[in-house]
Formats: sequence, C-alpha cells, structure tokens
Amino acid sequence: MSAADRAQPGAAPDRAQFGSDAIVELLVDLGIDLLPFAPGATFRGIHDSLVNGRPDAPEIIECLHEEISVAVAHGYAKATGRPAAAALHDIVGLQHATMAIYNAWCDRVPLLLLGGTGPVDAALRRPWIDWIHTANIQATQVRDYTKWDDQPASLPAAMEAIVRGKQLAVAAPQGPVYLTIDSEIQENPVPEGFRVLDAGRYPAAEPIAPSAAAVEAIASRLLAAESPLIAVESVDRTQSALEQLVELAELLGAAVVEVQRDYNRTELCMPTRHPLNLTGMPLPQSPDVVLALEVRDVDVVPGLDAGTTVLQVTTSGLAPKAWAADLQRVQAAELLVPAQVSALLPPLLAAVRRLAGEQPAARQRAGLRGERLAAHSSRQRGEWAATAAGSERLTPALLAARLDAATRDHERVLANGSLHNWVHRIWDIDRVDRYLGSSGGAGLGYGLGASIGAALAHRGSDRLVIDIQSDGDAMMTPGALWTAARHRVPLLIVVENNRMWGNSFMHAVKIAELRGRSTEHAGIGTRIDDPAVDFVALAASMGIEAGWRVEEAGELDTVLAAAVEHVMTRRLPAIVDVRTED
Repeated sequence: MSAADRAQPGAAPDRAQFGSDAIVELLVDLGIDLLPFAPGATFRGIHDSLVNGRPDAPEIIECLHEEISVAVAHGYAKATGRPAAAALHDIVGLQHATMAIYNAWCDRVPLLLLGGTGPVDAALRRPWIDWIHTANIQATQVRDYTKWDDQPASLPAAMEAIVRGKQLAVAAPQGPVYLTIDSEIQENPVPEGFRVLDAGRYPAAEPIAPSAAAVEAIASRLLAAESPLIAVESVDRTQSALEQLVELAELLGAAVVEVQRDYNRTELCMPTRHPLNLTGMPLPQSPDVVLALEVRDVDVVPGLDAGTTVLQVTTSGLAPKAWAADLQRVQAAELLVPAQVSALLPPLLAAVRRLAGEQPAARQRAGLRGERLAAHSSRQRGEWAATAAGSERLTPALLAARLDAATRDHERVLANGSLHNWVHRIWDIDRVDRYLGSSGGAGLGYGLGASIGAALAHRGSDRLVIDIQSDGDAMMTPGALWTAARHRVPLLIVVENNRMWGNSFMHAVKIAELRGRSTEHAGIGTRIDDPAVDFVALAASMGIEAGWRVEEAGELDTVLAAAVEHVMTRRLPAIVDVRTED
C-alpha cells in the first residue's frame, strides 16, 4: 500500500501514541521503507500504525502467504544492498515462513523479521485463539537458522531489540534475525516520558579484516605459484570487491572459478565473459595453490589433490549452528583466515603489486600464464555459443541465447534463475547488482517472491528486472503473481516450463540406472504434465494481463520482444510461458 492508498479518517498523529507507533518510527529511522506481509491479528497494532500513522511509514506490500512475504524481503535486500524487513503473524504465520527464512539464512541475507504474538501474559489471553497463537519463546521455531532472536517484555526493550537486531543482521556473516513483539506492547499507550531511540547512534560493525601477516603470506604464496587458482563463492555482494578480484587475477595471471551449485550461484563474483573466468570449463592445468574466498566446501573446487595448497578466507565459522549442516564438512587448508573478502582484497592487492614489482620473473610468468588461460577460455566460450545457437528445439541453452538477444540493450537485472548456468556461459554480466543469485537454501517457492522484491527495488528506474522462473518453484507460491499485479510490479517473468520436477526426474533416472532397472517410469511422481499448468491463464486469474505461451522455437523472438516492450513501457508485469525441452 502506497502513501496515496492509506485510509485517512483523521490527521496522522504528530508523535507516537501507542507502542506500535513508536516501532514504526524506529523502522523509518533505520531505513526500512517497505514491509511485506500477509495480515495477522497479532501485529494489528503495527498494521494500524502503518496505515494511520506517519506518512513516511514503510510501504505495505500485500502478500497472500508468509513464505512470499519473506522472499520479497529477501529479493529486496539483495537488490538494494540494504537490510529489509517483513512482518509475520505469530506461530501459524511463522511456520508458513520457515522455508523462506532458511533460504535467507543459507544465502546470508540481512532480514529484520517482526513476529507478532498474542499476549505473553497468560492472564490477558482470550480463550482458545490467543493460547494456540502464543508460544513460550516463539523464535524456538527458527532459532537454528537465524542469527539472533529476542522476545522483549516492554516497549523500551523492544526498541533496543530492533536496533540490536539490525546491527547483528548486517554484521558478517549476514543473516536474518527474528523479534517477537507482544501484541500488548504494540497496542498499549507509550509510557510517560518515552522517547524513540536515536538510530543514528547505533552504527553497523566495521568489516572483519585479516591480519597483516595473513595478507603477506597469501600474497607470497600466490605469486610463487606455478598454477594459482582463485575459487570464489562471494565478494560480499559489493562491486568494488568484484573489481578488485578482477585486478588481482590479472596481476597473477590466475584462473578464477565461481563455485557452481545445482541451483545456480550465490552471486556474481567475476564478470561472466572475463578471459580469466574459467567457471564451468575444464582447467588446462591442475592448480598448485588455491585461494578460496568464502568457499563453503573446498572439495568441489576442480583440480584439487592432496598436494594442493589451500588458503582459505571465510566468515562461515563466525556464526555456526548445530542443527542445519550448511556449514558443511571441515575444510583442510594451510591457512584459515576469518575475514570478509571485501576487507581482504584491498591490502592483498597492494601486497601483490609490491611483490610483483620486486620479482620481474614472477611478473613475466604471470603475464604468459594469463595469455594461455585467455586463449583457453575463448575456445570454450565459442563452443558454448555454437551449442546454444545451433539448437532447433526449445532447450535451456537456446532460451538463454534468445533471452539475451531480447534484453541485452536494456539495463537488466536477473533476479532469479540461470537456465542451468547457460546464462553465465552466454550473457555478458559484469556487475554484482545485475545477477542476484540463488535462494541459498535451495528451498522451492523462492523465485517469484524474490523477483518481486528486486523489481520493487528498481520500479522507479528504467531497469529491466527478469525472473527466469522454473515451473515447480512457481507452483509452491503462485499467490505471488497476485502481489505482482496488485503492486504494478515491473517484472518480466519467463517460465522455464519443462513440466516436471527436473531435479527429481534426474534422480529417478539415476537411481534406476544404478540398480539396473528400467528408466521408463522415471516420470511417475516427477512430471507436472497431466495436466500441464497453464501459467498464462494462472497469471491472468491473478490480474496479470500480459501473457504469452511459446511452444515452438520460431515464436520465441517475437514474443520476448513484445513482453519486454510491455514491461518497459507500461512498467507492469508480464509472463512468458516457454514449454522447454530437455
């Protein structure tokens, strides 16, 4: 709900009258400018303060499910580079939201989650409903995949919890926090003499920097290597760190590999078409020294053997949880540095420049190595382009190529999806804010909500926000289409409609083959084709009027052009249902 949509039965109060008014004031001071939620009685006080309070209150983003609410905040945080918030209705709403919260935890995204609750004081509860909607420490439900939680017992304590929650959410490693706000705190008048905290007096923590000795050791090892490799999973989603990583790779003549997952990559760490980006390619030579930057499982880095020297820089050990195993296996390394990548790269670059200036032979070796790697990557990219262009069927590779051609003249943001990494093989992406990465936890239901959040972040610009949306993921949270229509979200949704749970189908084939059994029945329980979902009709029923279905490769260019034109000129959502083939 925008400011223009707010009900105006009377003048907005000029000061906080109730606890929820004070909470909303603090959210404004903390820079929270929108609040996605599905409505719930346990935060009705905050709801009222948003619509009947100060005119600059956070905008309500109306959602039909709490998993969508958190996903919208997740996408908005990644698109803006700032923490985002969502409101959740006590126990039942929180349980709906758990998958999305886990995604944000694994994706290291800072979210401020405000959970309402019935009166914690049992003497004030209504029969039945307040009892089943009140928990003894509500955040126990998500404590194992949030950075911190609190259940404050007074309005002053709630103010402090919100400020502390934001500080902790943005501190490395970033993540969601959960705050339970008692309905009594929200609905009671503010105490006499109460003052909202001055948010400006509570800064975010400084970045976690490496020691000078660690920087020097890494620089020396890299420069002395015969075949250095930089494996990277995160550059803290900062453009300056990406550019510094490029400069480091060029100085060293080192290959760079972004860690790939089954469900896309966490973020953009290296320009996709940089000559030293060898992601997804066979390495021409096994590395002898690997600099692993926020790589959670070094064993997936190509070419490693028992003799490879690993230098690991990560913050993953600073906020581990015992329940979720996203920390992954214990990592063998010669050096383990607890530091942020964005804090490591500036001093490391300076050290490598200095040492390279002192060692002309090493500098020459790096230059020749870089030339060989560039030639290798050029050949591989030529093969990828030929594969994509040569297809006559609606394959993911062809769709990636045609979508690239239809959108490359626009300032585009890929909010979700990668067409099985074909986007990274073909598209030219060189900024961290142009590819927002995967869900983190590989939990289905993420794509539509997160893409809506990203599109909300860019609705005042001329950017083209794109969601490459898998069909199974979309059917987990189809109500997000209504939110896109309700808020006139400028979003291009391209459905990769392969009419199956693709990952499960592949596993069904694999297990049958391993057991020497027929793969004929692999589609039972894994296909979504009888009936196939009509996403154009589904979106139209939710209010998205611009929709096209593509069943032949020859239709693709015309339809994509029309859809892009609609989003860019009308600044409204459009959906293209592409019936892809394996």
